[in-house]
Formats: sequence, C-alpha cells, structure tokens
Amino acid sequence: MEKQKDLRKDMLHLNKTKLDEKGLTLVELLAVVILTGIVSILVFSITTKALENTRIISQETMLRDEADIIVSKFIKEMYSTKQEHIIRYKEEVIIDPISNKKSYKYSYLEVIENESKCQRDENGDYKIEGECKLKDIGFKTVNGVTKIQIFNEQYTVSNSSIKVLAESKINGTPNETSVYEIVLKLKFTHVRGNKETERIMSFKNEIQPIVNSK
Repeated sequence: MEKQKDLRKDMLHLNKTKLDEKGLTLVELLAVVILTGIVSILVFSITTKALENTRIISQETMLRDEADIIVSKFIKEMYSTKQEHIIRYKEEVIIDPISNKKSYKYSYLEVIENESKCQRDENGDYKIEGECKLKDIGFKTVNGVTKIQIFNEQYTVSNSSIKVLAESKINGTPNETSVYEIVLKLKFTHVRGNKETERIMSFKNEIQPIVNSK
C-alpha cells in the first residue's frame, strides 16, 4: 500500500511538472504578436517622421545657402554703386489668367556702366547716348528660366534641384528712393520615384547704394 501511495504521488508530481513546462498558450502567443506589431508600427512612424524632418531641414538649409550667395552678389555690387548712377527701374508684370498669380518677365535697375564716358545735360542729368551705356542689375526670365543679372555677369544656380522663381524682383525707383528691396523666391524640387515634392522659400533684403549729391 505504501508503495502504491508513493507511486501515485510521483505520477501527480510528474504531471504537474509537465503542465508547468508546456510553454505559451495560443492566446499568449497572439498577444505577443499583436504587441510586437504595435511597437513596430510606432517605431516605423517615429523613424519616418524623423527622416522627413531631417530632409526638410536639409532642403531649407540648401535654399538659405543659395539665397545667401545670390544676395551677397547684389550687396557687393550695389554697395559700391552711386545712387546717382542708377538711372531707372524697369519691369514687366505677367498675370496668370487662371490663378491670378503675379510674376515678372523682368525686374531690374539700369545703372551707368562707365561714368567717364557720360555727360550731363543742363539739368545735371546724365545723357544716355553714344558711349554712355547702361548695365542691368536684377532678374530676367527667358523661356521659363529666371536668371540673376548682375551687371556684366549672369548668375545661374548650380544646384539643379533649386530654381529661381519668376516672382523674384527688385523694388525701388531711383527718383523716389535710395533703398532697394531684393525679393528672392526659390523653389527646391525633390524627386523620389514617381513622387515629386516642392519646398518654396522667400527672402527679402534691403540694400542702399552710395548716396551723394549731384
């Protein structure tokens, strides 16, 4: 009898051990899979958002760097130009009939190229004739491409992803002001597969040439 009792105890102990060692149930396994999926989605979402923010910051940095280059060219020339040598302002506005959006075929200042070759009339104004020629500083759009005209140099953006928009212009009429505003509008185009995204930024700077009396 004692041996039978001991054998029964051993069997019960063995069965309990096997139950303890059977591992995860199907419900527990499904719960683990679901939780893993949720965590994976959250990690993917956070990573994607971080990459997108990094891309945006990179694009904006490139746009700002390009704007700095362009504006510095205007500043370099305008700060060494006499106000009295700026003869007139010229622009041609284009209005989109659908969007009513304003752009410019050209927007620039005409400046005396060489003062020594120019003469004044009885009113003290320069006579633009003969060898007295003018040079341009501003923006000109030809065949949908807007370029920066800085006297004898025509600057073109080297980064193919960045484009100067036709809304860029220079504000200021020489007989009304001695402070000119550069309005620069740049667009960055990012192509990924069949998807194209754009980022547009505007920059404004005021420039004052050398002011002196006639």
